[in-house]
Amino acid sequence: MRLSSALTLSILLALASGSLLADEQAAVEKAGEGKSQESSLSDFEAQVRRVAEQTAADEKARKEQERKEYEAAAKKQEFKFFKYRKDGAVAYSDRQPHKTDFEVIVYNSCYACNPLSRIDWRGTRLYLTEFTYSISRNASKYGVDPALVRAVIHAESNFNPLARSRKGANGLMQLMPGTARDMGVKDVANAADNIEGGVKYLAWLLKRFKGDITLATAAYNAGPGAVEKYRGVPPFDETKTYVFRVNILHQRYKTQLASLARN
Repeated sequence: MRLSSALTLSILLALASGSLLADEQAAVEKAGEGKSQESSLSDFEAQVRRVAEQTAADEKARKEQERKEYEAAAKKQEFKFFKYRKDGAVAYSDRQPHKTDFEVIVYNSCYACNPLSRIDWRGTRLYLTEFTYSISRNASKYGVDPALVRAVIHAESNFNPLARSRKGANGLMQLMPGTARDMGVKDVANAADNIEGGVKYLAWLLKRFKGDITLATAAYNAGPGAVEKYRGVPPFDETKTYVFRVNILHQRYKTQLASLARN
């Protein structure tokens, strides 16, 4: 059967129209799928963001709780000293002096150990001439940098020969009874004896840790066993804070002592 040209054209137009409609429908469906995917992706991103925000909030709350607990613990371990001048020299006492100006110094485990301390360690006053003979003599005797000795004394006691902690550490270099005994210290209250015992112990730690000052100072604070256990600076806030501040003080003392030597 032969179709007329007009009929043939009508059929072709109808087929083309149907094809276009199908393509359009497919495009609409595809666009819908795209929007659905975009919506799903948007929901996922929002969920991730919510989880991240909650995690950050939880971490902030945890740190705040740790700070409060540390403050409470430190308060229980506080020990007050009074720093004043007597007959032209700096003096220390655990009793409040009368008829003279004084400075209150509060300790917990050591002067530079409190992570919450507001002292500017890059600008705080250095002690460049105190106990010079004992520090120089023992630094030379045991082969320890005198700047490091001063940094440790500063961090441990702020150059207070009467300093003592609740843990039982005493004197300028805050020697524990066992350490003082091992180092042959006869009188920890005697500044010269205390310095010799502390420098001798510091030299022993430096030798044990092959001259690594960071590990040696970490061990001075937390003990050599803790440093060996963690194969580095122990993850204790107090010890990490102590090591960081001793390093700052060491570099400052090194610079200032070198300047004094040139002049």
